[in-house]
Amino acid sequence: MKNPLKNVSKKKKTLIIIGGIVVICIIVSFIKPKSDASQGVLVSAGTVSRGNLSQTISIKSTVEGSDSANVFSAANYRINSVTVKEGDVVQEGQILARLDADDLTDEYNKAKISYDEAKRNYDNSKTLYEEGALSQSDYLEAKAAYDTSALTLSSFNITENANVTSPIAGTVTRVNATVGKLANGGSGGSSEPLFVIENLDNLQMKVKVSEYDIGKIKVGQSATITAEVLGDVSVTGVVSHISPTGEARDAGGSEMVIPVVIDIDKGESNLIAGVTAKATILIDEVADVLTVPIDAVFEDPSTGETSVFIISENDTLTKVPVNIGLEGDFDTEISAADESGSALLTEGARIVLAPSYELADGMAVTVM
Repeated sequence: MKNPLKNVSKKKKTLIIIGGIVVICIIVSFIKPKSDASQGVLVSAGTVSRGNLSQTISIKSTVEGSDSANVFSAANYRINSVTVKEGDVVQEGQILARLDADDLTDEYNKAKISYDEAKRNYDNSKTLYEEGALSQSDYLEAKAAYDTSALTLSSFNITENANVTSPIAGTVTRVNATVGKLANGGSGGSSEPLFVIENLDNLQMKVKVSEYDIGKIKVGQSATITAEVLGDVSVTGVVSHISPTGEARDAGGSEMVIPVVIDIDKGESNLIAGVTAKATILIDEVADVLTVPIDAVFEDPSTGETSVFIISENDTLTKVPVNIGLEGDFDTEISAADESGSALLTEGARIVLAPSYELADGMAVTVM
């Protein structure tokens, strides 16, 4: 096959090759991205907004009754009967269980015999001492034995010790007492209460607030309570108590937390004790203010000055010093004015997000 360039002059061949190179260069120039110098620094943009802003702290904890009591027995005797079940509403002093009175009676009779004997000995000793026929030390010994036996006998209140009663009014939320088993009162007994009584008409949450946030918490602040059992519904609460002392968050940990009590107004909701809920405490709120995303604020570490970079219509930057107000979870309140008091920020203005140290006033940028 003949070479199509065989009969073309050397000069023409050279022109053809040069022309091809030019065409390739032109194509490449369109494909190759513009240099950073021509397009400016790449930045992400946000917007100055106007609206309401609130600062909150959210903490999870367990909902419980506002008043509760773990009920134990003062006497370690067998349980004859249990008179309540979980869910029963009881009054203060109501009998929850009855213990074996025979055992109590036997103990009382033994104490009564010891008391009677000690009293006779004391009466005789007193008479002899007054007649001078008994030493003072022997008399005092007899008196001490009598006083001890009298105190022991008085502790055997059969009616009181044979019945386990509720110390508060409320709802029985746990029944661990079982007929035939020992009541496990006194030393060496089980740490598990026989009954748990809670006031479920008034619910509360005991939350642990970090030492870094406790300065923002005040008695009387409102809270919004949410939980799985409530679905899309929420109920309100109020901070009712702040502990005067802190405690370690974890055993061996260095971070301290402060116990805070939130009283809950459950209203007609189906919120119950024993479920996990989230309390969102309202720290502060403002209305109708200018806000920007928190990461739009640039703080100069050398001066502490805070500012934002406004992006103009021709994509150049204007650095504007700003005053920071209330800070929310994602946005913060800002304000800026010149010497005459005219506002330097307007709603809808574009601003740089996460500004870097390389940005400067008047710099050209490209918004991603």
